[in-house]
Amino acid sequence: VQFNKLTGVDHIYIYDNSGALSESDSLKPITDLFPGFVTRINWPCKVCNNRPGNRDNKGERSSQYAAESSCRLRFGAHSDWLGAFDTDEYPVPMGSYDNLSHLLDDMDKEDTRIVSFASKRSKPRLRYLNPSPTKSCDSCLNPSPPNSTSFLEVYNCNFERPPRTNLMPAEKQIYKTDYVLLHFVHYSAITTISAMTEAESNNAHFTKYKYRRMYRDAHTRYVNESTEATMLHAKSITIQETKRWDRQLNNERMPNCMVGIEYPADKGLTDGTVSVKTRGDHHFANCFPVEKIDQYWIPKFKNIL
Repeated sequence: VQFNKLTGVDHIYIYDNSGALSESDSLKPITDLFPGFVTRINWPCKVCNNRPGNRDNKGERSSQYAAESSCRLRFGAHSDWLGAFDTDEYPVPMGSYDNLSHLLDDMDKEDTRIVSFASKRSKPRLRYLNPSPTKSCDSCLNPSPPNSTSFLEVYNCNFERPPRTNLMPAEKQIYKTDYVLLHFVHYSAITTISAMTEAESNNAHFTKYKYRRMYRDAHTRYVNESTEATMLHAKSITIQETKRWDRQLNNERMPNCMVGIEYPADKGLTDGTVSVKTRGDHHFANCFPVEKIDQYWIPKFKNIL
């Protein structure tokens, strides 16, 4: 919440799903700390089912899908732009931008109505973690960020430097609420143009869009991750996902360890395996920090915390 406020977000709507799992837990003590900036919607929903009945996690996300639709219908009319992000997803202004509102103003000027953010899980950096074995697993470590840090700081390490190409097909979007009629987690499913018939579309004489049977939106684009914005996906890893981390980070053929070792600023993927000394031991580098997050945003973030 604090970081989104820092980057120029005007208002946050939090759909609190705590009641689906507990009668006593709630995010209200947190949201009450931000009067006028955060609106909490009690959302104890665990209805519907988006998974086959013979699979695990039946209906795991259906409440999330309904919450997003509710948010657009209830609050979209009061917003120029709207986006749905998880708590581990950080939209970060880049380049000369230090405010998302300024970026969206520029998007408006070029008639971009849907702004997409590429997604890929980042890694927690070893230098912030306690490498001691855990009680439940001798070859694991506790990946929890220390109290003096944040997920943004600890998990600021991506597989690639921008522009990234190895990505997940699960981008997040900020969209114009008078243009997108239905948004579904990662995609703008229906827009005012896609809802038109062929005749209506042709008679509208659009400047950017020309009718085609397979609809392709003409007002959508990805942000430039170097000069405009990026999204850090700081999805936390579990203790079990760190199993044999030390062995993996010392094996040139196992670069996919969930724990991150940063490449030096003057090295990259084309340099092949790069050995880095961390806490007195050498390991092979496997990720890249976003420099503006470390050098600009983290100091500002810590200052307000």
